[in-house]
Amino acid sequence: MENKGYILGGLSFLLIIPSILLLMVLVDMVNMDESVDTIIKSDNSFYISGDVERNIPIITRQVLKETVDNVISNGNSIPNSRILIKNAVEHRMNDLCANYQNNSGVNIRCVINSVDSASDPFEVEVNSTILVMKGNITYNHIVNQNISILGTDHRNKFSINSNDSNEISDPLPFIKCKKIGGMSIKNARISYGSSLKKYLEGVNGSEIYENASSPYHIKRCPYDPYKSHGNSTKLTTLKNCIDNGYYHESNDGACLLCRLEGRATCNHYGFETFIVPSNEGNQKFIRATCSIDHVIFGNKNFNDSYPGDSVQYYFNNNTAYELFLDNGHRAKYGVPDIK
Repeated sequence: MENKGYILGGLSFLLIIPSILLLMVLVDMVNMDESVDTIIKSDNSFYISGDVERNIPIITRQVLKETVDNVISNGNSIPNSRILIKNAVEHRMNDLCANYQNNSGVNIRCVINSVDSASDPFEVEVNSTILVMKGNITYNHIVNQNISILGTDHRNKFSINSNDSNEISDPLPFIKCKKIGGMSIKNARISYGSSLKKYLEGVNGSEIYENASSPYHIKRCPYDPYKSHGNSTKLTTLKNCIDNGYYHESNDGACLLCRLEGRATCNHYGFETFIVPSNEGNQKFIRATCSIDHVIFGNKNFNDSYPGDSVQYYFNNNTAYELFLDNGHRAKYGVPDIK
């Protein structure tokens, strides 16, 4: 019986030894990581790494704006916006890192792993890895950043300021209509001339979109919840939203990256805005194509387009200003149903 006790005690001791060894290895690894961190942080390489990280959102916004502006200028969609923008951002980050290396001797790299839509449709998500090499030590830092596509003036929800130099515009209308001709930009709005009417040729009520307009810059609507658009007296909130050219979160509307590819709808959480008839001339319609951009630009065969009923949101000098909304968008924006 005593022999069995000695045997069990010996076995228990043998089982404890691997645990002790594993604990020692883990302690060494923690100490090594702390040592690497201390070495990296002990000189300017750590601060250069921080500078590189802070430049990722700045350069990403520059690339986004330039990419959007090029698409607006030529009216051509791009085949894979995520890859194109990722490569462009990485190329500029490489130039920045090379400049740091030449001036400081620190070997640093920034690899852009991906550029994609974010959970907030008014942001893009950039995943990157920053590598700092000092002697025989390499320090990797994975960075995930959500970068706003809104102009700095419009990150404050109720800002009325506008600075074209930092605004990102909506490329989709230009991909769809620019080559038809007649588009222009007036007072931060896209004026379609005859292009949208021609684009909608063959669709009932297309005449109402002669000289229609929509917002040029992407601005988040501050009127939340969206039902408040229709709950105000005489639809004042809806009018203010239209006059200010706001965009709204949408499960159906495309995100910015997919808009660059010419898509009005996508699988990501996106946004939508109103395309407003000019209310000129004598055309009067009770129903016409729904005045939401992703409905109008849904696809080339108009299988995604559907009609809406007239919503008169403002009267001036006997002129009625109207939109056309289907039941789903009436419910979204709190606009009363047709009686």
